Amino acid sequence: MNIKKTAVKSALAVAAAAAALTTHVSAKDFSGAELYTLEEVQYGKFEARMKMAAASGTVSSMFLYQNGSEIADGRPWVEVDIEVLGKNPGSFQSNIITGKAGSQITSEKHHAVSPAADQAFHTYALEWTPNYVRWTVDGKEVRKTEGGQVSNLTGTQGLRFNLWSSESAAWVGQFDESKLPLFQFINWVKVYKYTPGQGEGGSDFTLDWTDNFDTFDGSRWGKGDWTFDGNRVDLTDKNIYSRDGMLILALTRKGQESFNGQVPKDDEPAPKSSSSTPASSSSSAPASSSSVASSSSQQIIPPSSSSATNAIHGIRTTPTVSKDRRSLVNAKGAKVSPNGHKRYRVNFEY
Repeated sequence: MNIKKTAVKSALAVAAAAAALTTHVSAKDFSGAELYTLEEVQYGKFEARMKMAAASGTVSSMFLYQNGSEIADGRPWVEVDIEVLGKNPGSFQSNIITGKAGSQITSEKHHAVSPAADQAFHTYALEWTPNYVRWTVDGKEVRKTEGGQVSNLTGTQGLRFNLWSSESAAWVGQFDESKLPLFQFINWVKVYKYTPGQGEGGSDFTLDWTDNFDTFDGSRWGKGDWTFDGNRVDLTDKNIYSRDGMLILALTRKGQESFNGQVPKDDEPAPKSSSSTPASSSSSAPASSSSVASSSSQQIIPPSSSSATNAIHGIRTTPTVSKDRRSLVNAKGAKVSPNGHKRYRVNFEY
């Protein structure tokens, strides 16, 4: 009997310590945001009209991501990025990330944007096909990658946007919290199916759907509620808003999640929203976050990608990361447990 009591007490002590540790590491001082499509697709063209956020230490992005890439069980990492690094909003970083969690392969390049990404709206686009990935800004090609990593972009990806702060000053600059709050404005999004040679003018893409964000479509979009290692913010649904025909991502101090400013005017009119039935090649992407009272969306809690025990074992203190090793902490969000552990750090360097 004494042995049983001791075992029970030990188990309770471990559980209490784990709970305390989880609470400690998720007590971040800042809040960011991530928006993601609920459906993943294989190949396509993805366009967004945006005015990005920028201040030293921040990342404002649009990217494609295969849900679960961050899980270190041998599965491939599949990701294509557009990232505005706060220390230099006069350019953006393009990137393909392949390999596996803990041993990612990256191919960063930088491209000038004028006017600067945080000073004007631009139309950013990603084209993903079996043979190439292509990046354009305002209709002009800035990069095209054929073969190599492209052949490792297998399966499906969802479209995502996020606004966060990296702890790697070498990558994004020293964080300047005096610039908060910051906002990323998305006027509209268009997603095209991959239809080789059958698109408009013989192109490889046919328009599938458009969202002009007159309202928030909770059947199309999910809102992130997690964090990841190397990120000084918690991503929260409280920092996404649909206002005056604009989708807004915010980066704020914790407890100050709000948007009380004026929505900037985009000289290019927004297209009408349209819907489509998901293609048979689409798959659900449970997770990879507008929050005005009139929003029709509901918070979506993705399924857990690991047990609470594995999450606790994965906790570590992130060392200073040099730029060439930055990808080791560039995960786009470990999935949260629906049983209470909503936010936790995860070790991506196995």
